[in-house]
Amino acid sequence: MYNRKFYEAIGHAFYAVAHADNKVSKEEFQTLIKIVRDEWAPLENETDEFGEDIAFQIVAVFDWLSENDVKDKEAIHHFKNYVEEHPKLFHNEKIQKKILSTCEKIAEATHGINKKENKVLKEIKSLIK
Repeated sequence: MYNRKFYEAIGHAFYAVAHADNKVSKEEFQTLIKIVRDEWAPLENETDEFGEDIAFQIVAVFDWLSENDVKDKEAIHHFKNYVEEHPKLFHNEKIQKKILSTCEKIAEATHGINKKENKVLKEIKSLIK
């Protein structure tokens, strides 16, 4: 349905939300893994070179960004560039809702949505609407 680059891009968006407060909690990462497994992976039939569902690129990118302490502004910039290059991929209301729902669940994973996370959520929403 979608390609590897799409999942990498939304992985950047999800990371930007989690890292908005300058740290990614274990709860945020665990929430992401569960959502990818339960909600994103079933959308795909394609697998990567390791036999994993291609949607798990979201987790791989998120983990790499976290390990390298990439700033949320850099991650959102990457996502913005991808959206601008491939706007038709984001004009699907179902995908828009799934992206925003995932962002909100990640933000809520630790003590609810804070101001910084809310700001990133609004930015992501404006990019895909």
